[in-house]
Amino acid sequence: MQMPTVYKPKNHIRIVTAASLFDGHDAAINVMRRIIQSSGAEVIHLGHNRSVHEIVNAAIQEDVQAIAITSYQGGHMEFFRYMYDMLKENGCEHIKIFGGGGGVILPDEMEELHNYGITRIYSPDDGMSMGLQGMINDLLEKSDFPTGKDISVKIDDILNKDKVAIARLISAAENYPDGVKELLDKLTAIGKKKKSPVLGITGTGGAGKSSLVDEIVRRFLNDFPDKTIAIISVDPSKRKSGGALLGDRIRMNAIDNPQVYMRSLATRQSNLSISRYVKDAEMIAHAAGFDLVILETSGIGQSDTAIVDHSDVSMYVMTPDYGAATQLEKIDMLDFADIVAVNKFDKRGALDALRDVRKQYQRNNGLFDKDPDDMPVYGTVASQFNDPGVNEFYERLLEILNEKTGAGFVPGKTLSVQTPEKIYIIPPQRVRYLSEISETVRGYNKWAEEQSKVAGRLYNISRTMEELKAGGKEKETVALKELYDEIVRELDPNNLHLLKAWDEKKKRYAADKFTFKVRGREFTVDTYAETLAHLKIPKVSLPKYESWGEILKWLLKENVPGEFPFAAGVFPFKREGEDPTRMFAGEGGPERTNRRFHYVSLGMPAKRLSTAFDSVTLYGQDPDRRPDIYGKIGNSGVSISCLDDAKKLYSGFHLADPKTSVSMTINGPAPTMVGYFMNAAVDQQCELYIKEHGLEKEVEKKIEEIYRKKGTERPRYQGKLPKGNDGLGLMLLGVTGDMVLPKDVYEKIKIDTLTKVRGTVQADILKEDQAQNTCIFSTDFSLKLMGDIQEYFIKHKVRNFYSVSISGYHIAEAGANPISQVAFTLSNGFTYVEYY
Repeated sequence: MQMPTVYKPKNHIRIVTAASLFDGHDAAINVMRRIIQSSGAEVIHLGHNRSVHEIVNAAIQEDVQAIAITSYQGGHMEFFRYMYDMLKENGCEHIKIFGGGGGVILPDEMEELHNYGITRIYSPDDGMSMGLQGMINDLLEKSDFPTGKDISVKIDDILNKDKVAIARLISAAENYPDGVKELLDKLTAIGKKKKSPVLGITGTGGAGKSSLVDEIVRRFLNDFPDKTIAIISVDPSKRKSGGALLGDRIRMNAIDNPQVYMRSLATRQSNLSISRYVKDAEMIAHAAGFDLVILETSGIGQSDTAIVDHSDVSMYVMTPDYGAATQLEKIDMLDFADIVAVNKFDKRGALDALRDVRKQYQRNNGLFDKDPDDMPVYGTVASQFNDPGVNEFYERLLEILNEKTGAGFVPGKTLSVQTPEKIYIIPPQRVRYLSEISETVRGYNKWAEEQSKVAGRLYNISRTMEELKAGGKEKETVALKELYDEIVRELDPNNLHLLKAWDEKKKRYAADKFTFKVRGREFTVDTYAETLAHLKIPKVSLPKYESWGEILKWLLKENVPGEFPFAAGVFPFKREGEDPTRMFAGEGGPERTNRRFHYVSLGMPAKRLSTAFDSVTLYGQDPDRRPDIYGKIGNSGVSISCLDDAKKLYSGFHLADPKTSVSMTINGPAPTMVGYFMNAAVDQQCELYIKEHGLEKEVEKKIEEIYRKKGTERPRYQGKLPKGNDGLGLMLLGVTGDMVLPKDVYEKIKIDTLTKVRGTVQADILKEDQAQNTCIFSTDFSLKLMGDIQEYFIKHKVRNFYSVSISGYHIAEAGANPISQVAFTLSNGFTYVEYY
């Protein structure tokens, strides 16, 4: 196959890539940024769910030629126009904007965006006609212009920390140093007088340097909100293509702050961990008067110590996975580092690694008069929130900075300091739970096959004996009877019972009625469904096997619904009293979706509402007039931001009725949404209680008094109530039942309602972490919330509303094949069971 021609840039092209705000679909942008990088460009990748402000801020500080964005969640018109306007406001309209969104962005919308000033929105047709490389070639060609050439930057711009000027001057120092030599010389003289402390951070690739930098920056800004930080981050250039992935920003959550400036540099040469232009960038930061300069190198080998020559305090980051203890003797940085972090300290053997690194540091630096525990070597887990190890490391780092530079960084807060301890999702002694399941299933299947063969042999012997008896040869059956009795001992007694009960089972399913029990309640159902042609179709059809081996294999591996191994379902028959139709809706505000719900459910005996939420809600954010948020409100789902919204959304539906069921497709903020739903249901029952006891006027006075004191208007349902909506749930808008009813009455209503509500919430956070990316908390914390909700459900007997719905669809959507989709989905389900 002929490879497409790759465009060769004339200039060093730098591009910011990201997925738009409230958009977790990052598969496309990951493919695109890899092709951009392999084509020779330097890519500053921000990841998914990035606001216009974050993207533009990064583009300005990095002085890029272009921004490339994917937008698959709607709101693209407002998003791209807002980005263009913000670049223009900052005097950076030269930065090109490229985008794509598959079929989400319509052709007429593309044309409108092009007319507005967006350089190019690529369509699926472009992909077919140009190919992926062709689209990237077009993007690079349009972005191939110099940066840093003939710039008009004044010394005062730098002294005032003008981030546009700083970014352009660093580009000039990289690309056209002769043109700014005089300005750099003047700034160098100023910088030497001001000289801010420089923290140099180096370490092996993948040690978590960027995550640790982010944790240090977050703590520093909390302690010193008036201080400023400049971060210079270096990543390696590819020798073959010249491209580079400058990916440190994706780990930085604390840098979107006016007190922070960050610039990513590519080495632009192979086998080096530091760019030759770092010295100029550092001096510009000194001249600008940043209070702290952080220099982070790319991943290094055992002998690299270049960071020492560029920093006042050098910090080495490693992991417990360094190999044999003798490997520590080869790490040159243990001779020079002022402080060492053994990051990813939650790994097995980390305590032993910490002891060995401390002893090696002691030997290398000749500190035999001190205890190894006093060495500046600390165990850290940068991925863990408020990690005690990072806290201790940070406090010691400030002390060393003060000792070596006189910086005077005195923290104002006391942080929790102790040996970091991993918070396990699954305890270490149970980490083989998936292996145990697969081993058990394989073992069971093997046993089922063996037992089936035994049953088959018994059947064959039995049939032979019957034939011999029918032919008058009973004497020949004696030996066969002995063999039968010997083999039958190999058959499990339970399996023998299954075979003996087979004929009775067939009779039960052949009868017109079938009776079974669920949760102590007895149900009788028809075993047949009658067609329009008056044909009786069995709801459960049993196989017509004769051989005991085949019968037993079917019973052990499939069986009827409601019996082990539950391959056909956990209940003997499906519930007849509930219409299986799901009424799916989600658009605009709560009133609009409520009208849609009533329209699709009008006249239906059962109300089975399936709710889709907009991307703003899915990410747990409030709606706002800011354009990159505003365009996504109520787009592809309903916008819900408070309890009153939930009350309006489900108004007119009796949420405690056994024929009402509500499904909510939401994950990250699921605990909050479950809280909204439960409170809406409880307040509906409070409203019914108020009406039954004639308390309307009394309650109305209480509500009026509450809002008179607040001095605000009461919330209302916007517009007319749709047909079928009797207004249930709207009486207590703006208040809750416990504010207008006696405590004992409210508690009784609440307890009763929780046992009656029916429905489910998706809340599958593992799937989100793997595929959909609508995570707003860490996976550990989200799982803890899920466990807390399930515990609450158990305590309050919430048995008909399910706290999690395990989904595999989004895993396939993210690119998994059917086999890996099933594997991930099953493993997620088993993980929840193990965790609970």
